[in-house]
Amino acid sequence: MKNKGFLIALIIFGTPFLVISLSTFWYYAGLGPKATVNYGTMINPPVDLGSLELELDYQPLNIDSMERKWMIIHFIEDRCNEACLEAFYFSRQINTAIGREKDRVKRFYVASSKTNEKIKKLFQDETNLTPISAKNLDLLRKKMVEAGINPFIQPGFFLADPLGNIILSYQGDMDPKKILSDIKKLLRASKIG
Repeated sequence: MKNKGFLIALIIFGTPFLVISLSTFWYYAGLGPKATVNYGTMINPPVDLGSLELELDYQPLNIDSMERKWMIIHFIEDRCNEACLEAFYFSRQINTAIGREKDRVKRFYVASSKTNEKIKKLFQDETNLTPISAKNLDLLRKKMVEAGINPFIQPGFFLADPLGNIILSYQGDMDPKKILSDIKKLLRASKIG
């Protein structure tokens, strides 16, 4: 009878230890699920917009002085081709489809000062689209490539959080409905922006 009581106590107190040990092994062995709930490609570590030597309204970009909003950001190297225009169309439609939360998301495009002058004419009638100038495209490319992405692949754009961290990439074949779903999830989960 004593052995039976000891065995029951061992099972009761040993089970949590066994579960934690197996879970830890499972996690560190990389055996866990590989699926993610987001459609976009997670950028890890995130790229800080403040480190890219950008200018907004002829002043160095300072995230702390900007409105805390989620940002859809397009990067343009030298011209906006048909695929680039398609990405702008998608981002405008997505921003509209967000509905009553659309004021929490702002659209930007980043290009060199010279390219910005050409592109401003293309988008002069766009609302909720702000140009940002890149002082150093080589630095921008280097920082983004270090994070494992080429910012200039078209069609494509990125999502940055209200703190200025580029966290998601959408490039190549784009499904606007899935991108909208990603953004809505983030807006529901976020108290800032």
